[in-house]
Amino acid sequence: MTTDSINPNTKIEIDYNKYDQTVQKLKPTMYLVGSTFCCLSGPDRETGIFGSGNTLEEAIQDWRRALEERFRRINGEGV
Repeated sequence: MTTDSINPNTKIEIDYNKYDQTVQKLKPTMYLVGSTFCCLSGPDRETGIFGSGNTLEEAIQDWRRALEERFRRINGEGV
């Protein structure tokens, strides 16, 4: 699933200003799959930064963990 292929009816509009600077700057796409909240930056779940959870806040927290993990890998940490 690419960001462009996310069903527009499942997208969730959020006020990015309620969140920290990272979320404000990167503005991940928020959407629902069934009852799961999803958060995606990038072209798709496999190559982008993806998080999910039972609530919007859980999805954003999971996305932040995935973002931090990506930075660690890029910097050669934990390899």
